Amino acid sequence: MNTDFVFADELPDDAPDCHRTRSLSPWVVMIVDDDPAVHQVTQLVMDDFEFAGRKLQFLNAYTASEARDLLQSRQDVALVLLDVVMESEHAGLDLARYIREDLGNRHVRIVLRTGQPGQAPEEDVIKSYDINDYKEKTELTKRKLITVFYSSLRSYRDIITLDHARQALRRSIEAITQIHDAGSLRHLASALLEQLAHLLGLEVQGLCASRMTAYAASQGEGSLRVLAATAEFQGLLDESEVAQLPPDVKAAMEHALTTQQSQTDGACFIGYYRTHTGNESLLYMRLSEPVDADGQELLQIFCANVAIAYERLLLSQERAQTLTPPGR
Repeated sequence: MNTDFVFADELPDDAPDCHRTRSLSPWVVMIVDDDPAVHQVTQLVMDDFEFAGRKLQFLNAYTASEARDLLQSRQDVALVLLDVVMESEHAGLDLARYIREDLGNRHVRIVLRTGQPGQAPEEDVIKSYDINDYKEKTELTKRKLITVFYSSLRSYRDIITLDHARQALRRSIEAITQIHDAGSLRHLASALLEQLAHLLGLEVQGLCASRMTAYAASQGEGSLRVLAATAEFQGLLDESEVAQLPPDVKAAMEHALTTQQSQTDGACFIGYYRTHTGNESLLYMRLSEPVDADGQELLQIFCANVAIAYERLLLSQERAQTLTPPGR
């Protein structure tokens, strides 16, 4: 057995009761190391571990190549315990980059474990690779390994929860198109805009406005009408137009209308969407910090769906007016 990887006989004071029967699926943990003893000791030490009512399931890979094959077919790996030196001096680091960049997997937590810290200095690795923790094998007592598992799985759980919330919000945004009256659209869209800001984890204020030119029912052809707003802009929902926009907001929205493109400068995001009939929708969001690509995608989807929903409402109203006999 590799003597560099021996755990002290330690237990956390608040170790969970591991004799309870659980029906929840286990946390999937992958051990990537060319030393069989590392796999054996890790699994032995963590045999009774439980977090959030879920035990552990281990996947074993003895080379980075084996790990790649496993990760290509598994979407449920929560934690990778990764050795640096395997079939090559930097096999582990190359695998970490492959997970993040080639597979695009930002969810799994990666903990680098090395018995040769000189091969991969901690400061250089943390700076250059998207890993979540760095440990020398000689410092990993049982208590410290348990701490690593708790912190890594808790982080993974929170990331997955946030991802599910994003998906749920996306479905809610898509449901906007099923709204059948303008009042309900404004109410639901404004509530979803607040949720969207909360989900992005930012201090955000903004509004969504549409300019419809294709329908007589728009009552003010070519004018921007606010269809959703966060707290700061709620007053504009009661106005027929957005004539009283703050100068900076008005300038940003006019620029987006001129260029017909979405844009962001870090301080604000302007989403632009044009329907197939030529009607336009704008989403102005004032940000406390830049929003990432996933956040921008959600904002774009929101903007598009509000525009489509409003267009459908106007089309429905126009048809109703056409079918109504004069004088009635």
